[in-house]
Amino acid sequence: MRGYEPQPHRWAPERQSFHTVLRVLLRRRWWLIGAILACVALATVFNLVKTPIYEATATIELNRDNGVGNFGLEDMMGQNVGSIGPALETDLKTETSILKGDSLAIDVIHQLKLASQPPFLAKHRKGDKPLPAWEGDPAQRGRLIGIFEKRLLVSPVVGTRLIQATFRSEDPAQAAEIANALIQSYKVQYLQSRYDATSEASQWLGNQLNNLKSNVEDSEKRLTEFENASGMLSLQGDGSTADERNPGGGVVVSSPVMLKLEMLNSELTAAETNRIEKEAIYRLAKSGDTESLLALANNPPGQVSSGEVSAAMPGPSGGLGTLQYLQQKKLELKDELAQALNTYGPNNRHLKDLELQFNTVEGQISQELQNLVKRAQIDLQLAQQTEDQIRQEFEQQQKEVSKLNEKTVQLALLSQEANSSRKLYEDLYTRLQEADVSAGVKATNITMVDPARPEAVPVSPRWTRNLELGVLLGALLGIGLAYLVENIKRTVVSQTDVEELTGASVLAIIPLFRSSSHNSRRPAEKSGGAASNGVTTDPRLLILKHPGSAEAEAIRSLRTSLMLSRPNGGPRVLLITSCIPGEGKSTVTANLAMSFAQHNKKVIIVEADMRRPSMLHVLDVPNNAGLSSVLAGVSTFEDTVIRSVQVKGLDVLPAGPPPPLPSELLGSRAFDELLDMLRTNYDMVIIDSPPALMLTDAVVIAPKSDGVIWVVRAGVVTRSLLVRAMQVIQRTRMPVIGFLLNGITRSLDPYGYSYEYGYGYNAYESYYRSEESSYVQKK
Repeated sequence: MRGYEPQPHRWAPERQSFHTVLRVLLRRRWWLIGAILACVALATVFNLVKTPIYEATATIELNRDNGVGNFGLEDMMGQNVGSIGPALETDLKTETSILKGDSLAIDVIHQLKLASQPPFLAKHRKGDKPLPAWEGDPAQRGRLIGIFEKRLLVSPVVGTRLIQATFRSEDPAQAAEIANALIQSYKVQYLQSRYDATSEASQWLGNQLNNLKSNVEDSEKRLTEFENASGMLSLQGDGSTADERNPGGGVVVSSPVMLKLEMLNSELTAAETNRIEKEAIYRLAKSGDTESLLALANNPPGQVSSGEVSAAMPGPSGGLGTLQYLQQKKLELKDELAQALNTYGPNNRHLKDLELQFNTVEGQISQELQNLVKRAQIDLQLAQQTEDQIRQEFEQQQKEVSKLNEKTVQLALLSQEANSSRKLYEDLYTRLQEADVSAGVKATNITMVDPARPEAVPVSPRWTRNLELGVLLGALLGIGLAYLVENIKRTVVSQTDVEELTGASVLAIIPLFRSSSHNSRRPAEKSGGAASNGVTTDPRLLILKHPGSAEAEAIRSLRTSLMLSRPNGGPRVLLITSCIPGEGKSTVTANLAMSFAQHNKKVIIVEADMRRPSMLHVLDVPNNAGLSSVLAGVSTFEDTVIRSVQVKGLDVLPAGPPPPLPSELLGSRAFDELLDMLRTNYDMVIIDSPPALMLTDAVVIAPKSDGVIWVVRAGVVTRSLLVRAMQVIQRTRMPVIGFLLNGITRSLDPYGYSYEYGYGYNAYESYYRSEESSYVQKK
């Protein structure tokens, strides 16, 4: 019966489960704890060394600009600060940029004399030349502005007209003082900019007024001279009001011909307007748009006749009023139809009467629309005829006016020019007086909502946040270091490591053989027992010297697993191998063989490692002759086998002298015949072979055995070696029953040692010792 045959997909990947991560962290817990403590210590030192930073915040509001003091000069001044609407965001950004500007920073530095105060004070070493005045030194000015702007934070409050100015300093009083001074300087600068803009507008108006005054005098002089020369007079208004003879408020030449022309011009304009309105009514009526016609009935244009207005009233007389009446009737019938349909159903007689009335009203509306179209067409024709007649009279009067002397036109032009110059001069003079008043008004739309105040608690360093950050960074660094150390060593340290890499079961876990710790554990064994027959006992034979130890119990657990591995009692010929030397393979072989012998089995150990035999040291057996001698035919089995070594029922066949080609001897027919003989005469044949990854001896012997146990030394065998071992097992199809994890300690795998096997073995050992003590006391 074959042993375990590995599947490639089970051992190729290395899974990272929660328990795997937990084992790594527990195994490298001191790296994690050390990293956390180091980072927390650094955070504490940083908190102690870092100078406390305080911050003070002043809040202002940009109110709506009420226009006080502008007096209509907004367009000239180009100011609209604080307006509310789509430009609010732009205004806030603009004012925020102004608050961050260099000019305000320089003003505050100069006002508070910050150049002589820390942190603005430059470091001056002994022997250095005195620093020049910072106002005239670009380097010093740039340094101060840089420090100021680095500690200043200006930001608008989203969704409001508020702006917050925050300043940071080591002195809380200084932070509040600078923040308030910045806002005050900003308000002064804002008022000064408005004052300067108003003054500039006033100066410009004064220059323009002087020019206009000269123009008025010249135009008046030319008009007077022309009137005296021509003998004609002009009627001049005040330039601002209108009357019947001077509707435009301007200049009119006294001439009956021109007065008639103006009257005809007004009549022609009215006729054109009337014709356009009649044409619009006609086109609207012709389009059949009932809603628009009804709207016209409610708001008739200015040129509609009184007859049409009366026709717009409801009644049987016809016109827009009738149409409105019929449309209202139609809507009422439509509502009644809908209600009757929901109430009585589609086949009700009353419903059919309503439908007939509805169709009749629709016909009346259509007929009334046709009547309105005819009436509007007649009105349009009359309006067109009136307009044509007035136009003919106007053109005739134009010919009469053109016959007048050109002096009349020139007089009118001179009069209009003089009147316009005078009016413009008066308007600008009034604006100038208002601008002079505005220049003295210092109204602002900036309100201090919340002044800056000194704070008692610094904003930096933040002890709690820095310590939490130190713990977090320490944990991350510790995890990284734990995995780094784990990946550097990359050794197998637990049962889970073996199972994840191989996909095979671990038959037993053997703790590290603590030979020195058992020297005084068993007082009964010092005076007698199995090892008191004068034979030297190796400290590694714990199954014999310390049967109550956890290590001995692990060996017995392995024996039980082997006996239950097959229905007929387990393998008869068992090969024990490992990856590399030094994994405790021979020690496990000797203790396992003694365990089977103590179980009343006839057992023989065949030492197949002829290059480096170790039973000489473990079992204290001679190696003058052995397996190599038997296979070479130099001696017989009976001459070389050593009977009852250390315990009754245990025989040992040593390796013998080193042959030149051990693998050739192990693959020979003589070795096959020897194994057949041993299988017949012994209950258990345990073969101690060389490491399988270094020599081919184990590969040669494996097919001849019933099963193979692969010993893995914790903390010695790397993961890559175990992967190579699985490749060899798969390629050669070795009948591996399982793996044995040897030399496990609490330091290698504290999580696995405590929970996977440590508790059970230690508890057993304590129980065994207590039972033995009771037995000794009774005797």
